[in-house]
Amino acid sequence: MKAKIRCAALFFAALSLLTGCAGVSKEMGFSEVQQQVNERIGASIQWNQDTASIDKIEQIIQELLEEPLVADTAVQIALLHNRRLQAAYEEIGIAQAAVVEAGSISNPAFHGGVAFGLPQDPTAAHPAHDHYVFEIEMDFLSVLYASMRKSAAESEFEAAKLRVMAAVMDLAGQTRMAFYRVQAETQTLEMFRQVVLATEAAYEFTRKIHEAGNIPELNLLLERALYERSKLAFTMAEATLVESREQLNRLMGLWGEETAWIVEPRLPDIPTDPTKLANLEGAALETSIDLAVAREGIVAIGKQLGVAKAMALVPHLDIGGELEEEAGAWKAGPSVGFQIPIFDRKQGQRAAAAAELRRRQEDYHALAVEIRSAVRAAHRSLSAARQTALFYRDEMLPLQEQILDQVQLQYNAMQIGTPRLLLAKQQQIDAGREYIQALYNYHVARTKFDQIINGRLVLDTGEVSSPVEASTVRHLEGMNAEGGH
Repeated sequence: MKAKIRCAALFFAALSLLTGCAGVSKEMGFSEVQQQVNERIGASIQWNQDTASIDKIEQIIQELLEEPLVADTAVQIALLHNRRLQAAYEEIGIAQAAVVEAGSISNPAFHGGVAFGLPQDPTAAHPAHDHYVFEIEMDFLSVLYASMRKSAAESEFEAAKLRVMAAVMDLAGQTRMAFYRVQAETQTLEMFRQVVLATEAAYEFTRKIHEAGNIPELNLLLERALYERSKLAFTMAEATLVESREQLNRLMGLWGEETAWIVEPRLPDIPTDPTKLANLEGAALETSIDLAVAREGIVAIGKQLGVAKAMALVPHLDIGGELEEEAGAWKAGPSVGFQIPIFDRKQGQRAAAAAELRRRQEDYHALAVEIRSAVRAAHRSLSAARQTALFYRDEMLPLQEQILDQVQLQYNAMQIGTPRLLLAKQQQIDAGREYIQALYNYHVARTKFDQIINGRLVLDTGEVSSPVEASTVRHLEGMNAEGGH
């Protein structure tokens, strides 16, 4: 009987089990993400992996919805209840599984065979007998390269945690801006409700005077036009508010009776002191999640390049021990087998890894420049938005109120006509709407600035205007021309 046993291969097969099980943990990885999110934005996240967790979160959501929503509450609901964010958490589990896979060494291969002896002359000195052959083979280099591959996979695991954190930050920022949009449109809707009541009262008063024959029909028609347009603007504001509420519902993961939430009816006022932060660019670079992801990518590619260079020298090596039995005698000794890297020296793999490493390094430096630019632009936008909102609050609104008071006095003294009075009323309405828009723009700019400072690059996607502004402008801006005739 003949048997070949690779003893070293069996040893490293046992080592493979330890290598695959040791290392990173998805639970610990998510715990680190939880801590970072709490430190950066003061919110909690939860990975709902069983029914008990889901039930607990549902109870928390119901309690949060019992009170009027503020921005922080809306963000917290979204981070706990958004199912797409829950799906993003699985990236941690996938990356952890990749680490286990990379740290595993090759499985031993078992070969066996039997050679049956053929009948021979009975007078022969050695009668025929059967031969049995058993072999266990294993690539020894898989043990040496396993730690290198695992180290590269661990860098990818760190990058996965950072990408999950980025997804959390993105959802928080989107939810906060969507909430401010709902709040702005709620405040605008209430303003137009008051405008409808005021224009209706003015129209009814004018109609009674006209019926008494004290004013011409043109004055009555102008008052009615203002009243009808205010009703139309109110209707359009209602429609846009419904759309914005649904957008916020999607971000918070709410449906059914949960969507009956209410918000604080007015946008928060502007803080007394402007945002001040020394070394804006340095702070943004230090906290940047995007740069951290890029760094881990560079490290991972560098480690992969190291694996490729090592495998170019000795791509495959079988090593172990041999135990042989022949005619009742046992023999033992080492055995080895390897490939000679003459043709395939991993040239393509090494070149691709080197090029990818250089590409990622250049992208890293370009990203740093973009973050510096973005934080400067965000700070300028925040300052401009703050000044604009304060200008409307402290200058334009009081000024338009004074103008309307003076025009009303002149109208009562019959020194001016109805068109001039209606123009003053329309200008006051416009100033109120523009102030709400400016206040909304400020809170959006503040959210974007905070996102960058907290570590997430926010790309400028265009205007931040609320749909209320666009819809009401279309229906109301014509009043100015009408009132000027």
